[in-house]
Amino acid sequence: MSGVAVFPDTCYAFSMRILAIDFGEKRIGLATSDETGTLATPRKTVRRGGDARAVAEILDFCRREEIGLLLVGLPRSPEGVESAFAGRIRSFAGKLAARTSLPVRFHEETLTSHEAARRLPHGSAREDLDPMAAAVLLEDYLQNESRKPA
Repeated sequence: MSGVAVFPDTCYAFSMRILAIDFGEKRIGLATSDETGTLATPRKTVRRGGDARAVAEILDFCRREEIGLLLVGLPRSPEGVESAFAGRIRSFAGKLAARTSLPVRFHEETLTSHEAARRLPHGSAREDLDPMAAAVLLEDYLQNESRKPA
């Protein structure tokens, strides 16, 4: 077997970039992770002029940024019950899923906007809040995923 390299079976950890989506009827906040899943960065606000346009803009962003997973925030009450708005969010996520092969996951987002507002400097623009809320959502998801056994 001269000149042939033999490698033992190796297991490689799969890494991908995640796009977190903080859905709102007027604005949608976007945040991305790095490939290692350690950083969450607020990225942009999509102004919602209708679902079809918002879906197209988000999926174009996904292609440019090489996103591998869509993470959609889902609000719940302190008792753990989905809010009335959760159905609207699930509908939008379904429209995203129908237009892409990317997996779509939901993650509880209660108080992400409150935490985002706390982190932003006083007087920040409302448009800065939405991507920051998406980043808070993504940070929580990444922390939860890192605690799961391998």
